[in-house]
Amino acid sequence: AAAEAGVGDGTRALVREEMFSKGQSRRIWAELYKVIDSSDVVIQVLDARDPAGTRCGHLERYLKKHARHKHMMLLLNKCDLVPAWVTKRWLHTLSKEFPTLAFHASITNPFGKGSLLSLLRQLARLHTEKQAISVGMVGYPNVGKSSVINALRTKKVCNVAPIPGETKVWQYITLMKRIHLIDCPGVVYERTNNSEVDSVLKGVVRVERLEDATPYVEPILQRVKKEYLVRAYKVAKWEDTEDFLSQLSVICGKLLKGGDPDLNTTAKMVLQDWQRGKLPYYTLPDGVAENDAHYAQMGTEAER
Repeated sequence: AAAEAGVGDGTRALVREEMFSKGQSRRIWAELYKVIDSSDVVIQVLDARDPAGTRCGHLERYLKKHARHKHMMLLLNKCDLVPAWVTKRWLHTLSKEFPTLAFHASITNPFGKGSLLSLLRQLARLHTEKQAISVGMVGYPNVGKSSVINALRTKKVCNVAPIPGETKVWQYITLMKRIHLIDCPGVVYERTNNSEVDSVLKGVVRVERLEDATPYVEPILQRVKKEYLVRAYKVAKWEDTEDFLSQLSVICGKLLKGGDPDLNTTAKMVLQDWQRGKLPYYTLPDGVAENDAHYAQMGTEAER
């Protein structure tokens, strides 16, 4: 029995290791380098809620050292999920290093599409020796690389899903006669710096695969303002994470046999809301305070 338990624990550990190492396999890294080698322009797609956390310093250093002739751009996707003043501040900060644009990937109502197409056309004109330039889309799983391509094409040419790992291999898509796009599987770059909590909250791990989702709710309660949580879940006050999940389980009717609250299922619901952008949250660049009067005023005006 002890041996069987040991084998069971070992299998669980392997499954866990495999789950939290998503986006880090040799195959996916090989796909990334193929995309970089084939691209004249590399667009690093960032999540506007956490640009620093979804950025790849390793990739930027690699291009500066080994491929200085390639153009690197940063694209702040999902800017519709953060206040306008936060996007503006990140644009100001990141533009000091690379050309940076804000973007909202939507087939029907995109934001930033005109600016991006204009920039790509200018870059295509620079490469007069080529019939067409290739533009590689790279970034973390679930930052919306395929959605950006679909928005640029104004139709669904790449499969997308609000879960990581939908893009398995790179895809070549013609945007216009002189510009081709390459969609790359999501890559988790900073493996050593990412904790399991980071992997879950950045959307690298599929929520339904978590054996116990409850430990990952506490960081969400710490990061999201209480007023937003109250508005989203109608839980007025709580003592701790378990109390919050217990109350929410009752409100949503997620109960086990005997009427006990189903904390795990409720935790997975909260995590899915987080990954899909239903809970307002954002980070600020280093040195910018939340109570910065100038930007707070800008934020107030934007909300009006």
